[in-house]
Amino acid sequence: MKIVCLGDSLTYGYGVPRRDCWVSLAAEMTGHTIVNKGVNGDTAGGMLARFRRDVAEEAPRLLFVMGGGNDILFSGTDAQARADMAALVHQALALGLKVLLGLPAPVYPSLLPAPWRELADFQALEPVRAAYRDWLIRSARVFRIGTVDFSLPAFAPPRGEALYLDGLHLGREGHRLMAAAFAAALPPVPV
Repeated sequence: MKIVCLGDSLTYGYGVPRRDCWVSLAAEMTGHTIVNKGVNGDTAGGMLARFRRDVAEEAPRLLFVMGGGNDILFSGTDAQARADMAALVHQALALGLKVLLGLPAPVYPSLLPAPWRELADFQALEPVRAAYRDWLIRSARVFRIGTVDFSLPAFAPPRGEALYLDGLHLGREGHRLMAAAFAAALPPVPV
């Protein structure tokens, strides 16, 4: 089965070699053709803008999409992310694609480098992130699509901190755990 993974740096695999990114590892684990269309720093609006090129022209059977974190980071709200993610889901369903929404791993503000801490108050944004996550779960239920929850027990404090590169992005072991979660969430392929 061909799968496109659309997202931001968490999908791209910021900070790890391409072969160690969860998308690459999931392709190895499952034998599926999985195309990584993650872009560092992207917003849900950016993903929507490149939907035709990065998804429709690839003609996958399944779209995995995870985004909105940068929208929240840059604006302090999840309103635009909700609108853009809903549009992405509608466009994918209109093409007859199966869809999985990604629920991102937790953020560790205490591990963020100083320049990132100056960009936004990550602690104050946590309620917005939590509300957005709840909205994604409700949306998946309404649209009858699946989710991949990357808020794995292994990422919980205090042990989870060791899996991060910088409080936002996971290292190699974190990507291995994400790949396993993704592979386990894939729907069965009809024969």
